[in-house]
Amino acid sequence: MLDAHMNTLMGTVEELILLAEVVEAGGFSAASGRTGIPKSRLSRRIAKLEERLGVGLIRRDSRHFEVTELGRQLYERACTIRESAVEAVGLAQDSVGEPTGLLRVACPVALATSLVTRIAASFVRQYPRVQLALTTTLGAADTLAERFDVIIHPSVGALPDSDMVARRLGVAQYALVATPELADTLALHDPEQLAGAETIGWDFMGRRGRWHLAGPAGRTADVNVSERLYSDNLLVVRAAVLEGAGVAPMSRFLCQSDIDAGRLQVVLPGWGPPPLTLYAIYGSRRALSTAGGRFINELVAQIAATGV
Repeated sequence: MLDAHMNTLMGTVEELILLAEVVEAGGFSAASGRTGIPKSRLSRRIAKLEERLGVGLIRRDSRHFEVTELGRQLYERACTIRESAVEAVGLAQDSVGEPTGLLRVACPVALATSLVTRIAASFVRQYPRVQLALTTTLGAADTLAERFDVIIHPSVGALPDSDMVARRLGVAQYALVATPELADTLALHDPEQLAGAETIGWDFMGRRGRWHLAGPAGRTADVNVSERLYSDNLLVVRAAVLEGAGVAPMSRFLCQSDIDAGRLQVVLPGWGPPPLTLYAIYGSRRALSTAGGRFINELVAQIAATGV
C-alpha cells in the first residue's frame, strides 16, 4: 500500500515538473524541443496528471494553448519543486569538488555572440561533467531569476535593489563606427556634426533621436541625430553599419575584429556612449553551484584579458 502511494507521489512530482516545462515553453511542441521529450509523451503525462487530480490544467486544441487558473497555480508550485530538486542534485554534485551538472545561463544576444559563447565553449571543454544551457534573451534580470542560475546583465548605472546577488564582471566600452568609405566622406571632427550625418540608432542609447556621448577629459555632449535605421538588437546595428547605412554606436566586444580587419573605422576617436557595466546576477535564495561560481570567475578573467 505504501509502495503504491509512493509511486503515485513520485509520478505526480515528475508530471508537475513536466507541467512547468510545458507552461514556460508555451506549448507541447516547444517544450518537446527544449527538453528532448517526445510531444506525445508530454501530452500523455499532463493528461494523466489532470486525470489523477480530477481537474483541467491546460486547454488545448489544434490552434490554441491556454493554461487554466488552477494550472497557473500548480505551475508556481511546480517551479518550486523543480528548483528544490536542482538544488539537491547540485549539493550532491558539488560535494565531489568538481563542477558537474546543468548550469543555466541567460545572456543578451549580442554579448553572447561577441564573447560569452566562446567562453562557454571553452568552459565545457575544461569541465566535461558540466552541461551548460546558454539562452539569449532581452528580458529583465528580475523576471529571469526563477529560470536561470546565472544572468549576465549590462547596466548603465547602479542596479536596483533586489533580493538578487550581483557580481561585477567588467566594463563594456563603446565607440562610434562607420565603414571607412563613409567615415572619409563625413570627415567628422566634432560630435555636433553628427546632427547632419547618416546614423543608426540602438535603444540602449536612451531617447530616440538624441545621443548622450562621453568624450576625452570628462567632456560630454548631447546631440540630436536623424536615425535612418533603428533597432533594439546590436547584431542588427552591426549588420547595418557594415552595409554602410550610417554611423552607429557599437560595443568594442562586438566590433573590434571588424576594426582590426579594416571593415569598420572609429569616427570621433575618444567619443562614444558611456560604458556599460556587466554583472553576473544570481538568486540569493540558493547558493551558487561550483559550476556557476567557476563560470563567473572565467567571465571576469576573460573580460579583463580582452582589454577593450
